[in-house]
Amino acid sequence: MSLINAFKNLKNKFFSSETNADANVTRLKASQINSDPVTMQTLADVLKAEGIAFEWKLPRLVLADGMSLEAEAIEAVNLAEDRVRTCTKLHLHHAQYFPDGIAEYQHAMGASEALSTAEGFRGWVQTDLVALLDATSDAPKNCTVIEMSVVAGADGLARFRQVVLGPVSHLATLPAAKKKEEHPFCPCCLFTESTAAFHDLLQTDQFLGVRLFASRDNEGKLAADCRVNGEDFAPAVEMLTTYASKWPERGLEFRKQYVVIRSVSRSAKLQEK
Repeated sequence: MSLINAFKNLKNKFFSSETNADANVTRLKASQINSDPVTMQTLADVLKAEGIAFEWKLPRLVLADGMSLEAEAIEAVNLAEDRVRTCTKLHLHHAQYFPDGIAEYQHAMGASEALSTAEGFRGWVQTDLVALLDATSDAPKNCTVIEMSVVAGADGLARFRQVVLGPVSHLATLPAAKKKEEHPFCPCCLFTESTAAFHDLLQTDQFLGVRLFASRDNEGKLAADCRVNGEDFAPAVEMLTTYASKWPERGLEFRKQYVVIRSVSRSAKLQEK
């Protein structure tokens, strides 16, 4: 079978009738999600390699906890021979925790478009998905959790807001300086240094995926970025920039993390008893 025919067969399978799809998944207009079979197959291959169980419920993948995934290719740029930069976008849905869906972008580099796309998904699985899986379970197992109480909701029941801190991505080109930070870098730092920016969001019941990023280059130039459910969130940028300005000199350095904010009716401390 030729490569073209194989692609056509995969495409026909992928875009077959949605009668087999999970009825609980919000049906988005075709113009909103431009997923394609090649990108979805790459995502499936990465999930399998990372030991994440899933089912095909075309045109999406559904994980064991009920979270569904759809992926689309956004951009591929050839920077040089054997050097390609890609951007993909994952659309996530969970009937219980985020029924309206959330979206996240993955940026990566690789020797080819296929390898770069796979690297982007692999990074997402090893960081973001760890936090999401903990945040869609009754009791997080793999991530540190910050918890705070908030005023009772409209139903009169007490609420607790939990911040599930995913794994941190950290790169520095120089070894640690003799002058140590006042508070050594830990999984809590990026969020606690910018908590004030999230005050209003913490008072809601929204399920929020928050991406935090701060960097300083070799010349001391600072940069920061924050996104909430895939959208720019400017209020945290200045705080993250200020945080980066306090780091000991280590050449080019960046710190990045994905955290999830969710509401629960029972404190994690009570769950442990």
